[in-house]
Amino acid sequence: MKLIDIILEQNNKPKAVVMAGGAGAGKSYVLNQLNLDSLEQFNADKYVEDPNNPMKLGPAAAQNDKDVNGAIDVKKSFVWDTTASGARFIKTLRRLIEEGYDTYMVMVYTHPMISYMQNFNRNRNIPGPAVFSTWRNVYQKIDEFNKLLKGNLSIFVNDYNGKFKKEIEGFDAAAKRGVDGIKEYLQKYNEDKGVGRSSFFEPVEMSKQEEEEFKKAIVGVDYDYKSRSETKALQQAFLKAYKNNGVGPGADKLKDAVKKYRDRKEKNDTRHEQVLDNIADMLFNPTFQELLNHSTPQEIDKNVQQFLA
Repeated sequence: MKLIDIILEQNNKPKAVVMAGGAGAGKSYVLNQLNLDSLEQFNADKYVEDPNNPMKLGPAAAQNDKDVNGAIDVKKSFVWDTTASGARFIKTLRRLIEEGYDTYMVMVYTHPMISYMQNFNRNRNIPGPAVFSTWRNVYQKIDEFNKLLKGNLSIFVNDYNGKFKKEIEGFDAAAKRGVDGIKEYLQKYNEDKGVGRSSFFEPVEMSKQEEEEFKKAIVGVDYDYKSRSETKALQQAFLKAYKNNGVGPGADKLKDAVKKYRDRKEKNDTRHEQVLDNIADMLFNPTFQELLNHSTPQEIDKNVQQFLA
């Protein structure tokens, strides 16, 4: 039995180490340099990457949260690898504290453009807007987390050894022109690199007969056939009626499906622009930048081991 196991067994107060950070921040890189192998680790990735029964990201995150709450039920000490984004995370973090856990957070911070690039450099990637939304949601709460955990928080600022200096400078220059500047910069980057689409997108599966009937049904329906998401919304509306009634829903119903999709997309685009505006403000906000007190992995490990002792 390792010394840390003996210490935790003798300590009636359970402990949790939260590895937090946006997509592509490098949490695994930091975690691998911390001496936490003896603690059970909870990470949604194990469900997403399960070769036998892979989950979508949403259900995987929900299951991981359920696992964490199960550990809290039995007062087990553990490591929780999470983006630290969203209401569900805050609820579980508050429960940790209410249940008497000593909790330490290791925040891994990186520039939003690095998060974006790293997201699309791996086989499984989430949509670009989700990368920026997660980035904004977690890092804007650094001060809140620090107060909630009474200073039990260390930050590793991951610049990937300057590897992405050119892209960071390009993003920052674009951000000074506001949301439109960022959008133009990302559009050019996506076109140059051939990225921007999520690997989690699942096209609609249709039989040959369904495809033929679909082609007939969409005659006269104005839609963006180059948009896989708009096409998917149209196919889903068609199949819902076709599978129930044996015939398509009619042109009016399909046109309505296109309108609903575009209305939803407009709302999502508006939210995304708000996120980009928030990010631009955070990058150039002195108060926010002062929160990013960098510690090396060695310094963080020393703090964590003292916390666990």
